[in-house]
Amino acid sequence: MIDSDDTWKEKFVDYYTKNAPSKLSMVNDSMMLKWKGKYEILMSKLVQKYGPLGSPINQPPRSSANSRSGKSKSKKTIADFSSTFIKLITEATPQTLLPRPDSINIIESKASNSENGLETSTFTVCSRVRPLLGHEITSGGECFAAAVPGQRKTDSTSASLVHTEELILHTPKISVMGKAKLESKSHLFDYTFGPDSTNQEIYDLACAPLVKRALNGQVGVIFAYGQTGSGKTHTMSGILEILSASDIFSELSDVSFSYIEILGRKIKDCLPSTTSDNCGGEETNDVQIGEGLNGAVLIRNMATHTVSDAAQLNIFIKRANATRATAATAKNDSSSRSHGVAMLKVKNKKTTVEGTLYIIDLAGSESSKDSKDHGKDRMKETKEINASLMVLKECIRARTNAARIGKGDTHVPFRQNKLTLLMKDVFDIGCSRLCSTVVIAACSPLACDIDHTAGTIKYASPLRVAVISSNNKQKKIEHDVHDPALWSNDGIIQWVQSTVSACVGSEKIDAKMFVNGLTGVQFCALPENDFYTRAETQLGDNEEIVEIAKRLYLGLWTLIVDAKTRKRRPDGSIITPEQEQEERRQLELAKVEKARIW
Repeated sequence: MIDSDDTWKEKFVDYYTKNAPSKLSMVNDSMMLKWKGKYEILMSKLVQKYGPLGSPINQPPRSSANSRSGKSKSKKTIADFSSTFIKLITEATPQTLLPRPDSINIIESKASNSENGLETSTFTVCSRVRPLLGHEITSGGECFAAAVPGQRKTDSTSASLVHTEELILHTPKISVMGKAKLESKSHLFDYTFGPDSTNQEIYDLACAPLVKRALNGQVGVIFAYGQTGSGKTHTMSGILEILSASDIFSELSDVSFSYIEILGRKIKDCLPSTTSDNCGGEETNDVQIGEGLNGAVLIRNMATHTVSDAAQLNIFIKRANATRATAATAKNDSSSRSHGVAMLKVKNKKTTVEGTLYIIDLAGSESSKDSKDHGKDRMKETKEINASLMVLKECIRARTNAARIGKGDTHVPFRQNKLTLLMKDVFDIGCSRLCSTVVIAACSPLACDIDHTAGTIKYASPLRVAVISSNNKQKKIEHDVHDPALWSNDGIIQWVQSTVSACVGSEKIDAKMFVNGLTGVQFCALPENDFYTRAETQLGDNEEIVEIAKRLYLGLWTLIVDAKTRKRRPDGSIITPEQEQEERRQLELAKVEKARIW
């Protein structure tokens, strides 16, 4: 019986795998077509060259022209010039950095930008370079620091505060003449944390404002992205530890905590309830994340634990971290193989307004070099991790583009992935509360990892550029008189007075006192709880304040979302509903006329 082409292909794959694995890529459709009908001849030639199946013959190394002429010379590597590169990097790196201004609060300043009304969802992008580890310091070779913090600059002369901090990547190279040379490139971030930075410093600058968001009934998100072994889990675990000791607990609010991990399409609860209906110790069902008919995100099979103090929260955090999926990789013996999502919800007992803080430890990204030894299942896992990270990146870029004037209809693909669907409030331009997201690009300092570090920066750095460009590079556009963020103090006072006029007890409300001197963008940035507090100041603690506060807050955010999604022409002029209807009518008439002609 004559073997089929597929059978012969399997034979060739098996032969190359056992006798010449480095040549396995030669088994392809082109080779099969070239030797079709002559497979026995090819196999005999292979046996002559590489030996019988399973008994490979060691091939002699190829000799170069230099070796044949007696002029053999080994090629220099980066490791051979390590001391030279260390000196070059030291000379090219700023030795002293300017201190950060004490008054700076980048997260709040981004939300307060009024050039395009209120920035309802902002993104602050940071980088963190971990220190060299003990074994790396003594390893020598390419284990020297090549990613370092650069200068800090603050520009307060522009319409909005712009603070930037550099991360410098020094890429070591060998010239064609065999000499050491350094290619340096700086990247701008909102914050850059160097090897000497602590988790406390990162918490104070990047996380504390997000905790304030959650306490005020808004949304805060912080996540770390980067190569496996770059310090993501260390950073996120440190932030959670500091958070548990913060002032998030009070008699005025209820705090609940949940922790899930997302492994590709599978979602697992890391803190399953011990009082569930699942008796007999059977494995619990996977967590399900979806949307309700009203657009709200629904989560099933996830336990929510009420926590009353720091000690109790710490116990839950340690339990959750102990159940995370980890595996050994080429860069890390215990690399996180899932996205760990900690959810802290803070609910005001009096107003029932609930804020949310997400602390996300993303799975480590891997280059082809790091994943070369993975099996089939691990390669599939790596592909799913990298695919989900790309969806997250596209959602952030699309959302920052949607914040630009006239771009409110930009599609944000947050439904493509369960992680981004969970963060719907961050990406949905119709969300009726402020959201702030902090991205931390975790970087390895090592020269041997510089290519992967550059990939991490290539992922994270443009996210910040998108925010800046959407704020500062707008052409002249028509002023939107219906955008409350652009109103003056008098305009806000008039709107408050007319909005509460239909409410019971509205005659007792002093609109001027309620606004208290705030401009439009400042008033729009107020959390929902502040509306209750301001109403209570004038009316006392009664049921009337609930109706007034809700009417004002919901009415204001309806106007904010309308302004964000307002349609405009390419020249920046606003398209009114009447004009849009007339344009549609003209298009229909044009279609009818075209059909009549044909």
